[in-house]
Amino acid sequence: MGVFIRRIKSRNSTCFQIGQKRYGKFVLLKHIGCATVPAEIEALRLKAKAELGELLFKNQLSLFSGVKILPKAKLLSWQITGYHQVFGAVYDRLGFPRNLLRDLVIGRIVYPKSKTATIRYLRRYLGIILSKDKIYRFLDTLDKDALTRIAFNFVSAKNKGVSLLFYDVTTLHFETEIEDDFRKKGFSKNYRTDVPQIMVGLFVDNEGYPLDFDFFEGSIFEGHTFPVAIKKIVGRHVFTSLTVVADAAMLSADNLEFLDSLNINYIVGARLKNLPEAEIAKIHGHDFTKEAIFQITLKNQQLFIDYSPQRAQKDAKVRERLVKKLEIKLRKKEQVIRKSKYLRWESQGKIAGIDKKQIEADRKFDGLKGYITNKNNNLGANEVIKQYHNLWKVERAFRMSKSDLKERPIYHRYSSRIKSHLLVCFVSLLVMKETEKILNRKQYSLEKTIEVLGTVGQGKTQIGNVSLDIESALDQETQSILQLFTGH
Repeated sequence: MGVFIRRIKSRNSTCFQIGQKRYGKFVLLKHIGCATVPAEIEALRLKAKAELGELLFKNQLSLFSGVKILPKAKLLSWQITGYHQVFGAVYDRLGFPRNLLRDLVIGRIVYPKSKTATIRYLRRYLGIILSKDKIYRFLDTLDKDALTRIAFNFVSAKNKGVSLLFYDVTTLHFETEIEDDFRKKGFSKNYRTDVPQIMVGLFVDNEGYPLDFDFFEGSIFEGHTFPVAIKKIVGRHVFTSLTVVADAAMLSADNLEFLDSLNINYIVGARLKNLPEAEIAKIHGHDFTKEAIFQITLKNQQLFIDYSPQRAQKDAKVRERLVKKLEIKLRKKEQVIRKSKYLRWESQGKIAGIDKKQIEADRKFDGLKGYITNKNNNLGANEVIKQYHNLWKVERAFRMSKSDLKERPIYHRYSSRIKSHLLVCFVSLLVMKETEKILNRKQYSLEKTIEVLGTVGQGKTQIGNVSLDIESALDQETQSILQLFTGH
């Protein structure tokens, strides 16, 4: 007796069953299901055919005529939606405008490539159709003041006001040898003195959230960017009180006097070896094993010095490695860097050997670190040291922008496009930072999240003569990530 599919139609639905005739009556072997929508009805029909085939094969009836192989589903279209569900949601939460910048930021985070490569990626994987001309026309409309104001307002609301800023600079180079008024050769932090560059100064809060930035010509000394950047950010935003933290490269009498003139507190790294001999003698005479932090009152400043055994070991190793390299070069009569402080010179300008006295003098500073703040700063010694150590968050922000966002090298030629590129990277950096903080609630990394979200999407498939909407099945990990941002 043959096994077959029975189709039952009613007023509201169509059902499919598998059975066979026995003594003139239909005997049900399996109920497949019922549907009302034409696409679902077709899908059930194909499912019934598949079930029938499996049943016949199972009963070794595969040679029966009339058994057809189920047609394969064909993927008609597919686009990733996970990135917009997460990064798009964070972008909106920060308050940035709902325009093309949103797609460019998401593209910069998940696929940091050239504009041409980004266009291909957005079209192929996210279903966003853009042209290079459209992107460039849009980039020309970006308003730096408006976007940094949004960033500042978000960070300010998060902190219930901004009273502490961290500042540092980096260099971004160009793959060209052509210089102009903006792109100039200079001291490069990534050792690319052969090509022109620009200088970028970044402000972050105590959690590493970027809230404003500025850019300068590539040949400027980084310390000279400090007063310019401070003046601009004070002019753009309102502060009731302000403390700025920067490293020793920003330390100069002029810069500190400038901050004093604006009634801005500061915390900067101190160059202990440049202090007057009387102050150095006080530091070397202090017993750091009994009192971990030593304070010296200068003219208009407070100087705090602390000692770390781990830092002392590191300082010693760095010096030993440097001296050893010098000794090897001198022994082999190879060329050495003449400015090395560990070289001893004869009166004729010839190298006489290693300067043991300088090595011993430097050894006395192993493990010591100094921090200078203005006299009116009410922060205690521990808080001053703690906040200075938070400078690594600016450095990490730069690493994120250079590695994760591929901020460098820059391929744009016009200064307006260069600034627009930096704006996209700045907004992307803030979106990444807020995303990262949310992910930390469940210890998910940003890198793993980007990988997982690339599997979340939707599209269309064709089975037989019917097209169906499809979406990706979500495992528990993916659902958990999405719930952090969608709330369901």
